[in-house]
Amino acid sequence: FSCFCRPRESHSSATASVALRISSGMDTTTTTLLDGTSVLADPDLQEHTAKAGSLAVRGFFKWVTFEVLGHAVLATLCTGTSYVLFQYILNVENINVNLLPHVLIGMVLGVILVARIVNGSQQATSAAGSVIAFASTLRTVAMLSCNVSETLTINAGADHEKKATTKFRYELVRLLNLSFYCYTLMLKGLKLVTPPASLIPLEGGVMEAEVLSVVSCPTAMVCKWITSLLEEQRQAARITDQQVSVMTTELIKLMKVYQDTHGLQFTPMPAMLNGFSYFFVVVWVYSMAPVIAMMEMHDNGDLNNEGFGLGLAFSFFLALFYFGLYEAGKIIEQPLAGVVDLLPIDEMGHTLSDDLSNLVDDPNDEVPVFLPRPPDARNGKI
Repeated sequence: FSCFCRPRESHSSATASVALRISSGMDTTTTTLLDGTSVLADPDLQEHTAKAGSLAVRGFFKWVTFEVLGHAVLATLCTGTSYVLFQYILNVENINVNLLPHVLIGMVLGVILVARIVNGSQQATSAAGSVIAFASTLRTVAMLSCNVSETLTINAGADHEKKATTKFRYELVRLLNLSFYCYTLMLKGLKLVTPPASLIPLEGGVMEAEVLSVVSCPTAMVCKWITSLLEEQRQAARITDQQVSVMTTELIKLMKVYQDTHGLQFTPMPAMLNGFSYFFVVVWVYSMAPVIAMMEMHDNGDLNNEGFGLGLAFSFFLALFYFGLYEAGKIIEQPLAGVVDLLPIDEMGHTLSDDLSNLVDDPNDEVPVFLPRPPDARNGKI
């Protein structure tokens, strides 16, 4: 049944992967426990953790946008301009400013900004949990597919049943990979036009690609095809009704996870809270500029004093802090974008593809890894 066979990764690729882990500094030391068991630090877990940490590092200063820096610089200029205006044009002296109203408003505003960040982080965490649940359900379906066997109708034609069962395993794993691929595109806000060459079926690939490019929910369409594939096996008596019911239940869970994640894209963001926060951040920060200038005049009264430079620096970092808090809270508007920034989605897809091909009952090794790691990743160019 060669028409459905695509080779898995070769032994040399596996050896190269081990060499890459050693060269990248991963712990490959084997430890012997007291009961004689030899264990090794999970290299896949180390790789996922390293990539997740790398993505997190990239997001450390993502809140420092041109808009935030622009506001910080403008607030600093307002402080310096206010000082010159009060000192040399208006000739104002001995100004005593009460900071209590600004301090109280700043505290309340800070609490609101932090609450936005916490709320957005919770939504992003929920979305990340949905990604993990989606992948786990796919693994469960692949494992349950072991119930499909040609031995149920072996007398009807052993060779025909063997080919039909092999085709089922191949198509099931391909569709499971395709569903996760469409799911990750949804997370990134993208729409599938042409699937990867490795996920195109050997027959009817053009029609399938056209359908996926037209429908609004490609992941749901792929789940429908999986259901039809199971029904074919049930009608051929290769699987019982009870087994089909169990697998259908898992597909229902899969669709629920998809709908929950997809719903985050259409959840109305708290526009009133965002508008309220941004308005008062702008008012508070820019109203603090003349207040800082007045305080500097009251304490020093000299433009050449070092305190003037400290006042400008204080204005800059104060504006950077509050506008940075507001920018960091924008995760509440796009929680799925936060998931993509913090989770190695593509690496999860490669690992899932490898797991699906291993979990399915494939004695003849005819189900390939549909989404293998690219050659650049094996060479360390992640």
